[in-house]
Amino acid sequence: MPFDAVTLSALRRELEDRCLGGRVQRVLRPNDAAIGLEVYAGRRWQLLLCADPQRPGIFMPEDKLRRGSEKPSPLEQLLRKYVRGARLTAIQQPHLERVLRFQFSGAEGRVDLLCEIMGRLSNLILVDEAGEVMDALRRVPASINRYRTILPHRPYLPPPPQSKLDPLTLSPQQLLAALQDQEGPLFRRLVAAVGAISPSLAREIVFRALGTIEEPGEPTLDGCRRMVAEIFELLASDRAPAGWLAYRQRDGQRHAFDFYPYEPHHQDDRQPCEDLIAAINGVQAAVGQIDPYRQVRQRLHDLLADQIKKQSARRHSLRQSLVSEDELSRLQASGTAILSMAWAIEPGQRELRVDLDELGIERRPGVPAAQTIPLDPELSPSDNAQSFFREYRRLQSAGAQVPALIAETERELAYLAQVDADIDLAEDRAQLDEVEEALSAAGYLRKRKKARSKASQPLRRRAPDGTLILLGRNSRQNDQVTFRLSSPDDLWLHAHGVPGSHVIVRSGGGALSEETLLIAARLAAYYSRGRGESRLQVDYAQRRHVRPIRKGRPGMVTYTHEETLVVEPSLPEGLLDGPEVD
Repeated sequence: MPFDAVTLSALRRELEDRCLGGRVQRVLRPNDAAIGLEVYAGRRWQLLLCADPQRPGIFMPEDKLRRGSEKPSPLEQLLRKYVRGARLTAIQQPHLERVLRFQFSGAEGRVDLLCEIMGRLSNLILVDEAGEVMDALRRVPASINRYRTILPHRPYLPPPPQSKLDPLTLSPQQLLAALQDQEGPLFRRLVAAVGAISPSLAREIVFRALGTIEEPGEPTLDGCRRMVAEIFELLASDRAPAGWLAYRQRDGQRHAFDFYPYEPHHQDDRQPCEDLIAAINGVQAAVGQIDPYRQVRQRLHDLLADQIKKQSARRHSLRQSLVSEDELSRLQASGTAILSMAWAIEPGQRELRVDLDELGIERRPGVPAAQTIPLDPELSPSDNAQSFFREYRRLQSAGAQVPALIAETERELAYLAQVDADIDLAEDRAQLDEVEEALSAAGYLRKRKKARSKASQPLRRRAPDGTLILLGRNSRQNDQVTFRLSSPDDLWLHAHGVPGSHVIVRSGGGALSEETLLIAARLAAYYSRGRGESRLQVDYAQRRHVRPIRKGRPGMVTYTHEETLVVEPSLPEGLLDGPEVD
């Protein structure tokens, strides 16, 4: 997404139209790389300032922003003190820089929040009226950048200017000389030579001027004249804001992947939007919003990864401790052989060579007939025999317990895998809190004293033919829909071989339309760990054939008499848009 100087200039004007003069009602931190502000200016606007090195930018999401980071950062605390309750009095952009400066005036005085959108160097910096840094999302000490430190109580220094041509005072002759000093494709030469020109903008300039960006040849004075004209056109400050989306095909579907504050002629598949903010939101909807609960999810994922590692090690150890039937047969046969040959064993003898078949001693096929049996020279033949029998009984007893312990460990690993999927599928903080409660109840997490939120409920929707569909979105809800909210004749569905949701179709044993079955199967596939696959198998069976696993955790089941569908893991269009069904 090209948050270059031209995009930020157009975005600034749209932000001014919506938010200027508004009062900041909320300050929050959706994740470690972003700050969210709720600004009331006739209506509530959500303003998300993101300095994530991978996807920095300034967004105005339609949904209400939510707190994701569990502990407030020093910057967040300062913003709550100085910005919450203050008015947004100005939004400024330094000359063709990828920086927007938000000015706030409130009871604590004036402060500026600078949003620097510069790739991996992106940052959010709070500056007081005297131009001194109060704090930043990322502090930059002299050990990292001796020329531009960003630390509290230090003067704020703007990003150093680039040694490139100013696009607003550029002449065709200057551009021609600068391009001839560069190498590579023409649009890359343009980026290297002229300030405020991003690769995306350079492609558009070259395409508009020369009709192609594919090897347009060496620059000419006439071509540079046309490029300079396009640069002036695209950078004109009085140009009316616009928003455009560019699309491409992925997995057989059309997806928005880029936005522009001008019509991108170099993109074949493009479409205008109401404004630039709408275009930005269109791309955000395609690639997914920033997860406000990333920190909580990561903490729980890390906990589960550690527990899965421990349980896997335990399973490996238990499997290693299993004793084969051949080994038990050898121990028993050795003890019996010693007793049979006790008359021939001399005092102090250290081994006994026998043929089990000649002695008529029963053995398994894997135990050879010829044996050299070690003896303790300090023990009598009888005591030597008893030591083999004792070891036989010990291993036999342990062998009877180990399979049950392995089965128990397998159940715990399956449960942990399901909870790990529950973390990814959780849609709000309440559902993540339920995951923590489940882990506490299972003994994996120490109980924390916190206000208990209202228990989340399974999703209830009606198919186009009116059939009620129930969907559990975590282990507790899975147990609820399968064994409390369904009847034996209802249809039960679950993605095959991966953790995920239990889906119940309240058919009551009646005939079920193919459309409703496919909708339920797609829901089961989408709300599972296999969501990212292009196609997924989904098992379905009557609920009467689903049983809870003995000694298993909530939501763990076994089933029989199943049939299988292969579907795309996707939400049926419009199914989740309506209200919940009672």
